[in-house]
Order: sequence, then C-alpha cells, then structure tokens
Amino acid sequence: MTQKEFLDIVYCTMVVMRSLALVLALILCSIPPATAEETQQDDMSLSGLAQSLNATLEYDPLSHAGTITRAGHSVRFAVDVPYILLDWSAIKRVPSPYETEDSLRVKKEFTDVLREFFQAKPGASSKYSVKAIVVDPGHGGKDPGAIGEFGDFKLQEKDVNLAIAHRLTELLRIHYPDRTILLTRNDDSFPSLEQRVDMANTIRLGETEAILYISIHANASFNKNTRGFEVWYLNPDYRRTLVDEETAKEKGQDIAPIINTMLEEEFTTESIILAQKVYQRMGKMIGDDSPGRGIKAEEWFVVRNAKMPSILIEVGFVTNREEAFLLTQDAYLRRIADAIYNGVCDFIEHFEQ
Repeated sequence: MTQKEFLDIVYCTMVVMRSLALVLALILCSIPPATAEETQQDDMSLSGLAQSLNATLEYDPLSHAGTITRAGHSVRFAVDVPYILLDWSAIKRVPSPYETEDSLRVKKEFTDVLREFFQAKPGASSKYSVKAIVVDPGHGGKDPGAIGEFGDFKLQEKDVNLAIAHRLTELLRIHYPDRTILLTRNDDSFPSLEQRVDMANTIRLGETEAILYISIHANASFNKNTRGFEVWYLNPDYRRTLVDEETAKEKGQDIAPIINTMLEEEFTTESIILAQKVYQRMGKMIGDDSPGRGIKAEEWFVVRNAKMPSILIEVGFVTNREEAFLLTQDAYLRRIADAIYNGVCDFIEHFEQ
C-alpha cells in the first residue's frame, strides 16, 4: 500500500465525533487484536481507576473517547479501540474499554499498564495550562467589515470588534499577568488572515502548554429584523494537518496520522467547550437585550487554520437598528467583553483542573 492510499483510507473513514475508533481500527488492522482472558470480576470502572491513581478522567460520550491525566502526563483512550496513546507519543496495545449500563469499565491488563505508566513518571511535570491567548478583532483598516447605515448614525463592524478586543485583552492581562495575551491588531490596521493565524501558530509551547484563539466579529443580514449573538467553532468534518513535518518524521508515517486524528478530536472537543462557556456567559450578560442564536459549526478561515482550540464570536447584527445602536454604546461593548472574558476564565479553570 502506498502512502497516498494509506492516508486516503484514514481520511475517508472519519465520521464527525466517532472517527477515532474507525481510524485506529483501519490503521492498526495488521496488528493482532488484544486478548481478553481476564474474567469479569477482575474488571474495574474507569472512574475508580482514575481515582486510585489520583488522576483526572475526562470522557466525551459523543466521541466515546477520553483522557486520563496526572501531573502533566496523559493516556488517551477510546471505547472498543484496543490501543491507548501515551503522552501523545507512544501507542500501547491493551484490551479496549467497554461501556455497561452504569459505567465505563476496563480489564485488569488495561489497569496494570496505566499503573506502570504513571508510576514510571514520578518526576511529574507541571499540569496542563493555557500559556497564551490570541484575541483577533476581525477586519480593520481598508476592510470595514459589515456596515450598518441608518438616518442618524453609521456603524462599522471593525470598530465594534476592536473596542471589545481591547477591553477583553485588558481584563485577561490583569487576571493572567504571567501569560501571553496578544492582539492580532491594536489599531485600525489590516493584518491579512494568514498573518492573524500565523501569530498564534508560531507561539512556541511546552509539552503541557496550550493556546486559545478567539476571533471577534459582528454580523449582518439582508433581513433588517435579524438580531442576536452566535458562537462558532470549526466543523468537525473539516480535516487539518496538525502534526508538523519534524514530528511526523520523528514518530513515523504510521503513528503521525493517528496523533493528528487525536489532536483534531481534542481541539474540536475543547473548542466546543470554550464556545459553550462563552455563549453561556453572553446569554447571562446580554441575553435580555440580544437573543442567543446558538453555538454553530463552520469552516471560517481563522478557525480552520489556527492549530489550536479556537472560536469565532458574532456579537450582534449591525444591520438591525436596535442592536446596532446598542453596539455603539461603550457600556454595552464592555458587557460583551466582560462576558467573553468570564467565559474564557471558565474554560481555563475547566481545562487546568
């Protein structure tokens, strides 16, 4: 089988959030399946295993995959997949976790492998943390974005985005003085879309460090009655190359696509959680003035090219007179920025704990 045929099989068999199990099964089909000689009485709940290891368990019932972490080290698993990924670098064959009516359970061999893995990591590295946040006020300079024109005032999207972004970064820098908080533009300038995402993608991260990308926009519609806010994340159907050439060469042509798939799933899950946190806070802060229109998936340039958890926020419609007037008010823009800030803080607390 050629490399191209191999990759075609990988990409063609991915299905939204169930992709992990299918991809691993195809890629690793040449390896004999794990045996399951252990009796049912030796099985253990995965939550009980995590508790006994003093580790954190996160499980996504949609993708049927999860992660067990302790002191900066991680084990990635999926239901009905007889392999685990250790610290995103090594694959180990084990009996696959399985679901019962009331819990997620694993065989004794699975338990023994995890105990051995975590015990071999006594010099624990720091826990996972968000090192940097890139705030992207959309449009700018020659590109005004959406425009709302009314008899007594005119509103340009680029101005709304920048005002909110300035307030948001100010709050983040105060709350997180030891972290990198960046704006893709500080003034009425026009960095290209490529420059915006490159700013984030070129930030160097440690093994246990993460980065967030938050793009701020305002909306427009031919229907002048349309109003409300939305939060977008990357469509899970979209496939990206997240593993760089150096890592791919180091890990090998068989392992790199697996790591890429798992990173893709991880970023999608985290983007959805980040979107939910921000959306909930916006609903509490401005929901009485602007209706929530939902959390949605799309392939906007910045979210599909930012190699990290990322969201795009539409704070309101500049083409709706009532909402456009609100978006000219400094106090209202501060409320939006405060809502996004609190949503980001909620996510960081969730991610780091």
